[in-house]
Amino acid sequence: MSYMKTPCKHCPYRHDVTPYLTNERAEELAYLPQNRYNTFSCHKTTEYDEEEDDMMATQDSLECAGFLTLRAQTGEEVPEGFEPAWDLCYTDDLDMIQAYEQENAKI
Repeated sequence: MSYMKTPCKHCPYRHDVTPYLTNERAEELAYLPQNRYNTFSCHKTTEYDEEEDDMMATQDSLECAGFLTLRAQTGEEVPEGFEPAWDLCYTDDLDMIQAYEQENAKI
């Protein structure tokens, strides 16, 4: 699968984006990069499936650059040539989880 070059402006893995996911979904996404067999397509390259009420990857979907950056942060392999966005993304899973928990506690 090809990948996005940089995290999009609404990427849930970016630390400069106001957290918008539930704590449970943020935790799920934070741990996702730790398993080398997991993938996560950028939401800008997926399609909405009304039947499943979910976003679905297509043959044209691209791997999320934020997901790959967090994967690189944890020491997992990333595609050859991928340049992690160290300055834009969370440093690890707990950093991401805590940011979402703090934001959701304000509500």
